[in-house]
Amino acid sequence: MKKLIIISIILLLTIPFTQAQDEKKPALKLTSFSFNFGFAGVATATTAEDYNNLKKTVNDPDLFIDASNYQYSSYNYGFGGNINPKISIGLSIFNKRSGEYRNDRELRFSVGSSSGIRRNFNYYNYNNFVVDTFESAGTGNVNFSDSVLFNRYIYSESFYDINFGVSFLFKTPIERRFHFSAGAGIEYGIAIRSFVKVENYNDQFLYYYDNSNQPVFNEPDYEFNIHNYKDDFDGVYTTENTSMKGNMQFLRTYLPLGINFRVSNNTNSFFNKVYLYGEISPGIEIQMISNDKTYVNPYFGFAMLGFSYRW
Repeated sequence: MKKLIIISIILLLTIPFTQAQDEKKPALKLTSFSFNFGFAGVATATTAEDYNNLKKTVNDPDLFIDASNYQYSSYNYGFGGNINPKISIGLSIFNKRSGEYRNDRELRFSVGSSSGIRRNFNYYNYNNFVVDTFESAGTGNVNFSDSVLFNRYIYSESFYDINFGVSFLFKTPIERRFHFSAGAGIEYGIAIRSFVKVENYNDQFLYYYDNSNQPVFNEPDYEFNIHNYKDDFDGVYTTENTSMKGNMQFLRTYLPLGINFRVSNNTNSFFNKVYLYGEISPGIEIQMISNDKTYVNPYFGFAMLGFSYRW
């Protein structure tokens, strides 16, 4: 009997302790999984100094021309971009006051990959010389036949990277079919391959004109159109890559702004927990390159097709 009383007392003391342990919940709980496919763009530096700096970063600088002998192309807009697929997990935060996890707050971790370009330089020049001169027997007008050699070089700072990010989001009530989110995030990316792509276009024209119809040597478009030409020979296109001496690294800070749409309002349906979403992420990118200075690029990300499952 005495032994039974002692066991009963131990059990009575143990039950409240066990209940307290059961009621203790972790501060964070995994509540969502997401995948999105998007792109990002940056404004890049494209001065002559930046071109010379890029030349110092590659293993084969002989592929770089003396840009002083070329004209700067209007096709170079000082813009770089990349494709950026990404997967994420979301963690909800435990609210001690309510004893529930907050659906209007989310800590999000992401991992992704991207490929694209940053700095881009585009140069071209013309070399022309007289081939022949003709004089009309009837009118006495003089006509000229000239040949033009057109040459274009394009240098694209290219990369493939993996990136890791963390962001914190504030959300409007997710019970609504549409809800919105906003927050702040940071991302680190390291290139698994860094290289410069060198493209060269060569084309030749033979054209005819008289003194009243002088040729205009504006920059042609990519089809190599030129005013007044009559004959066009087949152009030649070549491309080469030269690896960079070190891998590029990126540090990005951004403000994610999103809109989410729940696929189904039927609470018994699987799609009641599935969301389609889009997100824009304006921010700043710090681009770090071996043997070169660090660049600060205005950055704009866009997740144009996203799927999220929340439980």
